[in-house]
Amino acid sequence: MNEKEFLSKWNEERPMYETWGDFVVSEINSTLKEKGYDLFSFLKQPVNPRVKDENSLIDKAFYRDKGYIDPYDEIEDKVACRFVVLLVEHIEEVTNVIKQKSCLWDFIECRHFSSERDKEPLLFTYQSVHYVVKAKNNINYNGTDISAGTPCEIQIRTLLQHAYAELTHDAVYKAKTLVQASVHRTVAKSMALIETTDDFFSTVNNSLNCGTVESLSFQEHLDDLYNSKIGLNCTQAQKSSIVILDAFKTLINENTIGELTSFVEKNEHIVELILQGRNEYPFYSQSIVIFLYWLIKRNKITLINNWPLDSRLIQMLAAEIGVSLEDFG
Repeated sequence: MNEKEFLSKWNEERPMYETWGDFVVSEINSTLKEKGYDLFSFLKQPVNPRVKDENSLIDKAFYRDKGYIDPYDEIEDKVACRFVVLLVEHIEEVTNVIKQKSCLWDFIECRHFSSERDKEPLLFTYQSVHYVVKAKNNINYNGTDISAGTPCEIQIRTLLQHAYAELTHDAVYKAKTLVQASVHRTVAKSMALIETTDDFFSTVNNSLNCGTVESLSFQEHLDDLYNSKIGLNCTQAQKSSIVILDAFKTLINENTIGELTSFVEKNEHIVELILQGRNEYPFYSQSIVIFLYWLIKRNKITLINNWPLDSRLIQMLAAEIGVSLEDFG
């Protein structure tokens, strides 16, 4: 296949590749959402599939001495997408989704920085995870036919790894002059620092998420309890909820949700109080309000001694259920 034939085929199939890229991104994003991830916070930049520019494609196919026998089929990044996340462990969440979608595509891991570290432990350079997924069957998506075997490259990296890649790609590898050895050395040192910082970020994140409240997924279960018993969806927990849970985390264990459930069922007027309160105060729309009613009834002394916010809130809730907090404040 010569350059003219290559371009002719590419121009014919480019819409198919664009659509396949859209399909891959849509499937991964929707699955991440189903797993409970907020894409606006989990992904650090929008994921937009991109197809190679034809000049870049021709250059790669014919002028870089890649040793291709059939360059059109062997180049597997004609369309590609990139997922940028905050932490190293978040990369695995994306790769797990890729693997779970084996009914839609065949996948192969082409590159993983962890394996490269093991092979070259003294080398600090570009780090990323690359997969190629190929359509398992002929499909039609958004009115476009996609042939089985159509490839798409998926890159997954942390925000810091992405910053390094952007710098080196634009400032070093695309430099129009000879890059001095000192520059390469500085770039290598920056990757050493980035790798260290990524590790620190992971350590901090794990420390923040290893407490009782986090390990028991208490907030999530409290939200579910609110939704089922109140009959309306609660709003996302605000900073006030986080502060309250932190202040009383020693009271939370694997039995607490069960105790809260029994508490609401035995005190049906709590539901009416919350429904009425929602009309006047946004706080009643947070599931933490159930926890507070329970604290007032069952752990009043601990509540008084450790309450971290404005006392008027807890006094109002206590008055609603007929509990006196005369020692409060």
